[in-house]
Amino acid sequence: MVPLRPLTLGDILNGAFSLIRSNPRTTVGLSLIVMAVASIVSSVGFSGYMADYGTFLDQVLTDPVSVDPDSPFPFSAWSIAAVYGGSLLSYAGIILVTGLLTTVIGLAVLGRKLSPSQAWAAVRDRLWSVLGLALLQILISFGLTLVLATVVVGGMVLGFVLIGTGGEGAGIAVVVLSLLLGLGGGIALFAWITIRLYFAMPIVVLERLGPGQALARSWRLTQGSWWRVFGIVLLASMLIGFVSSLLSTPFTLIAVVPSFVFPGEAWAAVVSGAVMFVANVLVYSITTPFTVGVTTLLYVDLRMRREGLDLKLHSAAQAGYEAGPEIYLPEPRA
Repeated sequence: MVPLRPLTLGDILNGAFSLIRSNPRTTVGLSLIVMAVASIVSSVGFSGYMADYGTFLDQVLTDPVSVDPDSPFPFSAWSIAAVYGGSLLSYAGIILVTGLLTTVIGLAVLGRKLSPSQAWAAVRDRLWSVLGLALLQILISFGLTLVLATVVVGGMVLGFVLIGTGGEGAGIAVVVLSLLLGLGGGIALFAWITIRLYFAMPIVVLERLGPGQALARSWRLTQGSWWRVFGIVLLASMLIGFVSSLLSTPFTLIAVVPSFVFPGEAWAAVVSGAVMFVANVLVYSITTPFTVGVTTLLYVDLRMRREGLDLKLHSAAQAGYEAGPEIYLPEPRA
């Protein structure tokens, strides 16, 4: 499906589509099953959210004076908790699908088509490492956000203090500088670190390393290749965002219509939740395999360029045996 040599941009994008198309039962099927289970809670929460909104809208239209000005927030705590808890569960589902499909795509490079059960058997012993890596990545993002927020808030507080004490020019300069560093610098820092750690997931799954080792390995692997990886990831993300919007927008519009047209009706909220459930499952089952395909092929390409992995893959292909994930284990250093 892809040439066993360093890959071009076209090879990577076409290869991601081809690898999915060649084995839709596993690539799309696994995503469909996992995301269908993972999206249930968020869809129920969205139903409650729309039911609360419909009740509030009906109250406003019927008797605006009856709305309590001291309690203008119309949503119940359980619906908010279900929406955000469901989002977390959906994220866990994406992580699980990513781990499963990384092995599927990695072995599809050699022409192997794994069934869903074979994909599960290959990744089952790596699940704790996959989840541990996801947790580490969340903590890294949270830490960076906290640092940048401290820079912005601290700079603005200092700037307003200076303005209040008569140093208007210095205060305004500090406020502007803190915003530039916090926003502009924050985006640049997030992008740089994200790309440097971008291949940690395929490394955890295919190279059998622990979460911390995988992050360090990805950092070394992307040394000197940041701009190329960034450009391909940015282009792929734009394609995925466009497709996601194209698929989800009609469902989103359909989901909110019942609560506006029939405010306060219980069935309208149920319909809204069901529509959003279908939308989430459909979008993730199509976009997640492509995302994993691009990531895995970029990882394979980088190892071909840096470590001669293409020679190892050629040898395995010519030998004619069904190689497993062990084909991606790095050669021991002398």
